Amino acid sequence: MLVLVMAFPMSASGAYERGDVNQNGSVTIADVTTLIDYLLTNEWPNSSVPGHEFVDLGLSSGTLWATCNVGANAPEEYGNYFAWGEVVPDKETYTWGTTAWVYYEGNSLRLSKYNTSEQYGDIDNKTELDPEDDAAYVNWGPEWRMPSAEQINELLSTQCTWEWTTLNGVDGRKITGPNGNSIFLPAAGQRSGTNTSNAGTYGNYWSRNLFASSTSVNPINASKLYFSKSLKQRTSASRNYGLPVRPVYVSEDVPTSDYERGDVNQNGSVTIADVTTLIDYLLTNEWPEPIPAEEYVDLGLPSGILWATHNVGANNPEDLGDFFAWGETAPKANYVWDNTAWLYVEDGQKRISKYNTKSNYGPVDNKTELDPEDDAAYVNMGSEWRMPSKADIDELIENCTWEWTQLNGMNGQLITGPNGNTMFLPAVGERMETDMYHLGDAGNYWSRSLHVVNETVSFPTGAYKIYLTEAGLSWNTAERPCGFPVRAVRIAQD
Repeated sequence: MLVLVMAFPMSASGAYERGDVNQNGSVTIADVTTLIDYLLTNEWPNSSVPGHEFVDLGLSSGTLWATCNVGANAPEEYGNYFAWGEVVPDKETYTWGTTAWVYYEGNSLRLSKYNTSEQYGDIDNKTELDPEDDAAYVNWGPEWRMPSAEQINELLSTQCTWEWTTLNGVDGRKITGPNGNSIFLPAAGQRSGTNTSNAGTYGNYWSRNLFASSTSVNPINASKLYFSKSLKQRTSASRNYGLPVRPVYVSEDVPTSDYERGDVNQNGSVTIADVTTLIDYLLTNEWPEPIPAEEYVDLGLPSGILWATHNVGANNPEDLGDFFAWGETAPKANYVWDNTAWLYVEDGQKRISKYNTKSNYGPVDNKTELDPEDDAAYVNMGSEWRMPSKADIDELIENCTWEWTQLNGMNGQLITGPNGNTMFLPAVGERMETDMYHLGDAGNYWSRSLHVVNETVSFPTGAYKIYLTEAGLSWNTAERPCGFPVRAVRIAQD
């Protein structure tokens, strides 16, 4: 890094010249990002943009957070309230009927943009706001965007400390980054209908992403940062609510994904591989492809089985991923018996057309394990993957230790194998009918095994699952229509 820096004019401040832009005594992603700024623009970035200022918290991603909300002139001011996907603030009424990209067809709610579910009309699979629908971009200029869900997760991570405090008579949270710099987020509440509620008690701030965008479960909700005096988390809100926006600074000239900003291996720190990436750019004027994140982990289990690092449909270990009924391979909006694969009702009686071990539910096929074509891991991740078996779950429980913890603001169990390697299972809750339950309190993960006690006792209406809470990890069973995520296992190929 020193060689790279010396190759350029020594015209900036001493901190920039030495690479340690945040003056914390080490080289971080923020420092590499600053150098990339200089390489592309021949100017060292300032700490403000005309009319708006930002703070470098020393975050590993290098994200720079604005000092105040859109529409505010000081950190403690609430600023404007926006429905998600709208750029004009402070409208008279915040309802579905007045929200951008939302309309009614008869009594049914429909989405004309940012839709991932057939239930709401034509699908475009857009999960992140386009710039023209981003309140920060439109109101402050192209250097600014609403934060991503990942950037909110980073604020909630152990990198930052949070303090409930008062600034000029306004209650809110002071967030201090690893370099000691801080921002203040006022508890601005929210707007619904014609009312403003919970101002001074709760803070709600939009991200630019649909909630759990990797799952495409319910596109009527978007991710938000939520906090009170005692709680902080990334959760969701209906797109019609009016929430404030705290922007992040994005240089148009600098690529924005983590690996392009210096962290090529996406591990949150600067390594030789990251510096090599920067050298590659200098020599070729092109950013190399990122090194893919590890997809599975060897926990050192007796069977040698390898567990996926994240859920089916997720991008990160803490993401929820997709929710599936047992025996189905695509998520849906309503999880009930009579819209579940292989289940139906005849003359008021429940019937099963596949994976049935009891004649009172119809013809018996004695299939007790999902075929590959009905396995959500196999269909969505490829032939190397399967949903875990009941035996795989038993092995995980019997040979590993677990710890209730948080990863980027999500509760879950950190599972440590005999060899010291770990994986994180988030407390994903469950979906029943159209509702989500127990998110952040409990986790449920399907196996591929039907509920079979022994050769003579079985319950084909249910299947085995991993169940986790703060108390620990165990297995139990659930009815096949329930919506649970899947954490896959890797199967050796012939």
